[in-house]
Amino acid sequence: MTYTPLIGIVTYTLDGTRVRRWPDGGFGVPAPYVEAMHRAGGRTVLLPPGQPGTAEGLLEPLDGLLLAGGGDVGPVRYGGRAGDHLYGIDPARDELEIALLRAADAIAMPTLCICRGMQVMNVAFGGTLHAHLPDLPGLIAHGVPVDETEVLHDVEPVPETRLSATTKSRTLTCSSHHHQGIDRVGDGLTVTGQSPDGLVEAIERGLLDMNAPDAGWMLGVQWHPEETAATDPAQQSLFDALALLAGWRGRRAKPGETEGRSRPYRIAEPDPGWAIAYEHEAARIAAAFPADAAVRHEHIGSTSVPGLPAKPIIDVSLALASLIPRDTYAEPLRSLGYDHQLDPWNDDHEYFSRENDNREGFHIHVCLADGAFETRHLAFLDWLRTHPDDAAAYARLKRDLAEAHPRDIVSYVEGKTDFIAAIEARALAGE
Repeated sequence: MTYTPLIGIVTYTLDGTRVRRWPDGGFGVPAPYVEAMHRAGGRTVLLPPGQPGTAEGLLEPLDGLLLAGGGDVGPVRYGGRAGDHLYGIDPARDELEIALLRAADAIAMPTLCICRGMQVMNVAFGGTLHAHLPDLPGLIAHGVPVDETEVLHDVEPVPETRLSATTKSRTLTCSSHHHQGIDRVGDGLTVTGQSPDGLVEAIERGLLDMNAPDAGWMLGVQWHPEETAATDPAQQSLFDALALLAGWRGRRAKPGETEGRSRPYRIAEPDPGWAIAYEHEAARIAAAFPADAAVRHEHIGSTSVPGLPAKPIIDVSLALASLIPRDTYAEPLRSLGYDHQLDPWNDDHEYFSRENDNREGFHIHVCLADGAFETRHLAFLDWLRTHPDDAAAYARLKRDLAEAHPRDIVSYVEGKTDFIAAIEARALAGE
């Protein structure tokens, strides 16, 4: 069973002039947002402003949240002043989106905020906006929404952020048409991308510790990734990340339930054939890459530790000198039948899988040579190979988690986190 996450998208409010034969107006979302989410594998549901219920209640059935573009945020929300250039102010939409963002933050719901959405995100956490960018000296063109103009400009993601981990890009080419932008950055927000003129183009909520996903994944971008996502994988990756994280959230067992919505998994007894399977697959992988492309490959995961029970999956780390651009390793692995799943947390890691119906097969962890991911994983496994008592404790933990969380691979994985982190810390400290 494959769970399909449900993403809520807040709608525009359409007046009676926007759609023929809708004299009383309506609610809608431009198609590219929905199409990008569907390409990412997410279901979508529209959230019109003004409906009854609390923000918490509206989020309850959802796995992720998307705030789209639109008119200006009402200046009363951030202490601004009314001006000649304001357009499309919708107090009901402002109220709903601000409430949804605060509620999503409280429960760490994956959230992507686009253009106006990023501005709402900044205001929701106490930030302010520039009312009209053309009034500021030294800025490049960012487009004018009411004139239906747009420009393309570059944005450079800050390394070791959610934006850089998701896009795996040094420079993004972004479609832009907005006349407002961030002035004072909101509380708890971090700037993680800027255009060449220094304007804030991306913000993130929470800690930037890529090993602390419980900090949440809330990302705001000032440009319109939906407009170029169909032809630009880096822009599509923003929607892919939202769907991926929402899917993990949705697979978790609900409170009071014992089973989640993952496919079944099992812990198998140690099998000498695992080492043979690794050697065979490693040879296939090596043959798919140019001789100078891959730095090294290693058998990792529990199947690499002699005598350790494990899910019957062979994990392989493929260490490369660089993970940018993504296609240099994604295409060879796809040619071998692997599916790609991006890592929206780590700059130095990407994930590929090739499995059968019994969830047996191979996982490849493409990682930066000598980077944090490779270093931590190798240290953990080397420790288990030389400390049988800890290996036995790890085996008991895995069996207990598998029994306690059937069809809930998320809780199984998270249940191992503290044990793994403690061993990694001891191993890296040289104990």
